[in-house]
Amino acid sequence: MATGKRPLSLWLIVALALVFVLLAAYQLLNRDRYNADPHLLAELKGIALPEVKPAVPKTGDWPQWRGPERDGISRETGLLTDWPESGPSVLWQQDVGWGYSSVAVATGRAITQMQVGDQEAIVCWDAETGQEKWRFSYPGTYSVDPAYGPCPRATPSVDGDRVYTIGGNGLFHCLQAESGKLLWKHDLVAEFGNRRPQWGVASSPLVDGKLVYAAPGGPGGNSVAAFDKMTGALVWKAGDDPPGYSSPIIANLAGSRQLLVLTGTGLLSLSPENGQVFWRFPWETAHHCNAATPIVRGDYVFISSGYGKGCALLKMSREGDTLHCDPVYQHNQMCNHFASSVLYGEHLYGFNEQALTCMDFRTGTRRWKEGGFGKGTLLVADGHLIVLSENGKLVLARATPEKYEPVASSRVVNGRCWTVPVLAGGRLHIRGGEKLLCLELNKP
Repeated sequence: MATGKRPLSLWLIVALALVFVLLAAYQLLNRDRYNADPHLLAELKGIALPEVKPAVPKTGDWPQWRGPERDGISRETGLLTDWPESGPSVLWQQDVGWGYSSVAVATGRAITQMQVGDQEAIVCWDAETGQEKWRFSYPGTYSVDPAYGPCPRATPSVDGDRVYTIGGNGLFHCLQAESGKLLWKHDLVAEFGNRRPQWGVASSPLVDGKLVYAAPGGPGGNSVAAFDKMTGALVWKAGDDPPGYSSPIIANLAGSRQLLVLTGTGLLSLSPENGQVFWRFPWETAHHCNAATPIVRGDYVFISSGYGKGCALLKMSREGDTLHCDPVYQHNQMCNHFASSVLYGEHLYGFNEQALTCMDFRTGTRRWKEGGFGKGTLLVADGHLIVLSENGKLVLARATPEKYEPVASSRVVNGRCWTVPVLAGGRLHIRGGEKLLCLELNKP
């Protein structure tokens, strides 16, 4: 029997065939995908969407995740557009350690979360001077890829004289805003019998009326929970989905007030009062990594996720007492990895993985895209996009669907920047590396 070695040419053929298969699979997975319901698409093209007319906070506060309306839009005007090369003036800065928690600014206070050794800390500074007013620390660490850091991810919510926070380990605290005194707490992982998400708890608490909402995630009615905001008592819990990384919102859809939560495997609609599940739209993503916040306009909801998943626009309708959810379009040209898009006018501005992208809300058609930001973040203010790149470059660009049109730019911080900037009272708060910067963005 012949026992000689296989000829080199055979191995070469096998290797080339494997490369060909891998390339073909890559192209198949990453090619443009677009599916739409022609009737719903035609209906949307022909109707007038309601204008967004939110209450403008007189104080210029940004008291929670994505701002007063949880939509990533600031109602402030008179932004400085002529920057020196060094960028806007730094009013104050602080060392903040590890963390991706954004900043809540309310009643003269700037509050965020950070990791200091094996402790998580909720820290409050004077919004004018940056002087530390109080700090509440507690043991909190967990195992995660060192590249991402075992640290807080969720943004505090400030409501009156109270601050609500959720740490990376799922420890839910209510503190007195003036002093940082602990008023009540819950362990969302231990109490709800769930597994902590792979990259830590990132869903920010939502305060509405007498309740504060969180998304522990898990079977047995543990997906979403509502607590009495004053006492911390559990009011209801509902849903069986695993946890995701997205934060809840409340909106009026099809004549019904609904709590929307993008979980690890789908979009849940629940009654804010009692947790009744109205409907569920399946949305499976690799690693249960649904991180971006849903966006609502009229009776339509937009969701998006990374890892090649893409986005969907959903139409809400009602038949008698039953609520329905139907997709208008779905495609992969807006994949929000973790940074939520912003709907401004009739266009969405956001990150398709690492490309800043403008997309028509009604049709899902991409208008333009621009690279060079990495996994950046953005908000909208005064007709402009305020974009922070992954490596600390701050860009001011006109919010127009015609083309990418930058107005000013400057590198303002070093280190990884995965936290969306916050604009409050003309001051822009930037978190990157282990620094928190407060920049003057008002015209003199």
